[in-house]
Amino acid sequence: MLMLLEGVDRILPCELQCESVTKPLAIQTDRPRFSWRLLAEGRGRRQTAYRVMVADQPERLEAGEGLCWDSGKTYSDHTFDIVYGGSRLDSASRYYWRVVAWDEEDREGLPSEISAYDTGLLERTDWSASWIGAPEASGSPLFRREIDIEQPCVRAIAYIACLGYGELYVDGAKAGERVLDPHWSDYDDRTIEGLLYPYQDAGLKSVYYVAHDLTAELTPGRHVLGLMVGNGWYRQTARTVEGQMAYGIPRVLLQVHLHYADGSAVRILTDETWRCAPGPIVSDQLFVGEVYDARLEQPGWCEPGFDDSPWACAQELPAPSGRLRAQLSPADQARGTLRPIRRWTDREGGYLFDLGQNISGWVRLCVVAPRGARIVMRFAEELGDDGALDYDSAGGVGQIQRDVYIAKGEGVERYEPRFVWHGFRYVEVTGLVGEPTDDTVLGVVVHAAVEQAGEFECSDERLNRIQELYRWSQLTNLHSGVPSDCPHRERLGYTGDGHVTAQAAIYNFGMAAFYRKWIQDIADAQHQATGFVPHTAPFNGGGGGPGWGSAYVILCWQLYRAYGDRSVLEAHYEGMARWAAYLRGCTDDGCIVVREEPGSWCLGDWCIPGELELPEQVVNTYFHAEVNRLLGQIAHVLGKTEDGLAYERRFADICRGYNEAFLDCKRLQYSIGRQGADFFAYALGCVPEDIEPAIRQRLLTQYSLSQGGAIDTGIFGTPLLLEALADWGAIDQALELALSDEYPGYGYMLRQGATTLWERWDGLESHNHPMFGSISAWMFERLAGLRMCEDAVAFGRVRVQPPLRSRLASARATLSTIRGRYAVWWERVGERFVIELAVPPNGAVELVLPGVYELKVAERGEPLAEGVDYRIRSGRIALGSGDYRIEGRLTGEEVTAVR
Repeated sequence: MLMLLEGVDRILPCELQCESVTKPLAIQTDRPRFSWRLLAEGRGRRQTAYRVMVADQPERLEAGEGLCWDSGKTYSDHTFDIVYGGSRLDSASRYYWRVVAWDEEDREGLPSEISAYDTGLLERTDWSASWIGAPEASGSPLFRREIDIEQPCVRAIAYIACLGYGELYVDGAKAGERVLDPHWSDYDDRTIEGLLYPYQDAGLKSVYYVAHDLTAELTPGRHVLGLMVGNGWYRQTARTVEGQMAYGIPRVLLQVHLHYADGSAVRILTDETWRCAPGPIVSDQLFVGEVYDARLEQPGWCEPGFDDSPWACAQELPAPSGRLRAQLSPADQARGTLRPIRRWTDREGGYLFDLGQNISGWVRLCVVAPRGARIVMRFAEELGDDGALDYDSAGGVGQIQRDVYIAKGEGVERYEPRFVWHGFRYVEVTGLVGEPTDDTVLGVVVHAAVEQAGEFECSDERLNRIQELYRWSQLTNLHSGVPSDCPHRERLGYTGDGHVTAQAAIYNFGMAAFYRKWIQDIADAQHQATGFVPHTAPFNGGGGGPGWGSAYVILCWQLYRAYGDRSVLEAHYEGMARWAAYLRGCTDDGCIVVREEPGSWCLGDWCIPGELELPEQVVNTYFHAEVNRLLGQIAHVLGKTEDGLAYERRFADICRGYNEAFLDCKRLQYSIGRQGADFFAYALGCVPEDIEPAIRQRLLTQYSLSQGGAIDTGIFGTPLLLEALADWGAIDQALELALSDEYPGYGYMLRQGATTLWERWDGLESHNHPMFGSISAWMFERLAGLRMCEDAVAFGRVRVQPPLRSRLASARATLSTIRGRYAVWWERVGERFVIELAVPPNGAVELVLPGVYELKVAERGEPLAEGVDYRIRSGRIALGSGDYRIEGRLTGEEVTAVR
């Protein structure tokens, strides 16, 4: 049975977050947003009022005196997006807060535990450190400075920003578990040459800094602060297909704020007094790898007493134009390890290892080798027919991923890279002395440390495997605050790929802070005058079309719907409006989008199987309409009624123009009638009522596997195809298409041994592309039957509609939302079915069960009475929080799908 926490009668706020993060060490706003979840036992529990209190000392919070803010008792059921309304917050300061809530009977609940948040450096003038770099650019330089701590610290916070990647060390130990950090962004103004796709850089710039709490490390006495800096995206010169994107010499900015027990404060800053020397990383390039010469290690370089007299002084370098922003999006971390499942030798005497899973990350190497031995690791997703590495899917022989370790000859040596990652399943190691052991190669899985939010499984193991393919693909493409298209060949934040899988990502992972950062990247990349949004963010070249730039609007709306984040709509409303105006300027009639940037091209529905025949205008205009539809809703949310009505009228005009341009009434089809052309119209809701049944029937026949039908859609059309079939009650037909083990289909990927999703249905090019992962969201919503109601926000009300008449025998899904955990499990045996539901406090469910009888509903084993405890209206049952079990029987008649 799916159970809620027992024993909590009085409502209790828990899991407090500020700016979507638990106890953040640096926020970049003096008006932070608070959220919490609720614990409460019983059925129908909900919040009716709250009180938030904030203080600069926990004692003041306990006493309820000298508060920075007291919201007072505020009548609202919102447990999210509560905006601070108190006195101005100081930079680099810690604040404490707690919540009390009132329940459905206006009873005051238990006070939450005290939580805390730290403000970052809110103004540019709060920064007094200097950007420093190496006097001569070579490899990854080391920086150090010895400091004396005069008395006990009550708080010591280090703020570090890098143009490139950087790591902070204290007395020889690395600070924190972050890797590939700080996040990637459009750092600074630059001159870009050799662009593949036309782009004029007229956007905004951002640089992210990270906060580390060093209070425990910086005890009274002498200490050493050390820094190691890598090229990252700032000086990426290995791949120039999209253009020459490098900015310049990597540099670092560090500012440590020490708060002593006597109330005094000291700052430690980077400047020209820091010492600098080359490190053992002699080369690091994201797209190819790292060369590490262990002979160049300097033992003790970051410890007191080390002789740094041969070192040079650091060089002060110009500051970037980008605005310094606190990094709240989850950093990359090493999230697990994989041992090889098999090992063999190649014809040249090298050793090949198979991890059994396509991953992103690197290899942890453990060897014994003589001084100067050169051990080379090469990485690939696939093997060729000869059993050797096949580099084609990961960038080809011109972009081989490799790490090189040069041994120092001192017994057992261990190595793993710092400033690169690879996308691979197979690794070839050459240069080993003797046979490898079980510890020689260990795969390290690296990606952003997003928390798991949801789970899905069902009675068909093939669907469970597709879910796993998606999860691996999505996770291994979350790096440096950006959802990439692939973790090897391009590694770019393609916005079309990103938004089409965003709903799936939200069902599976905690994405609030991650997507908020990436939306800022998209806003930064937007041309501030024309409104054009490029196809990658941060901008790094690449083609696409309106289906890519429209991610700006789509992601903002999805973030608001999923997490109730109204502030993201407010912050980006003008930018979204500029994009809508830009699209209108790409038409000749105000409706049909016929161009994008001068000299550019559009991809339409990307990666359609076979030859693309669907006119790009069909897809481009769909996004033109969708952007205006969403902006109409956004405007109404923000109270901009006139704007909302104007966007609604424009949406209606575009739909009329869409029908005039693409609808063929005689053939009962849109455009070519294939490759998903009709499903774009269905998604817009513009199919005329008088011919809709005939078009629907044609499509049901056309996409029937028994009639020779198959998936013929790309990344945008595929989710619309599956959604339409589900709307029409044809879930089994959708499953037949998806699970077909013949090309094209997800089943075909499975039959070919895929462990991550492919870029193309035929398996050409990348074998780790999450862009077809939208099916994961479809499985949550249509197979488990769990989806947010269309008029709800932040999962305040969820529809549960299990496909009890489908070929599946059972399905299960759990979803941790900003309100709490929803769960559904259903099973059917013959005509009998059982459904179990868990609904969190402040949540609600609309259970849709058409065509059933002998219904029994119980909550925690206690039978509920129809008409007293619940009511059935048009096959729907409304339920509040609680744990429910529903049993019943299906009628023998066909039931029309309920939307």
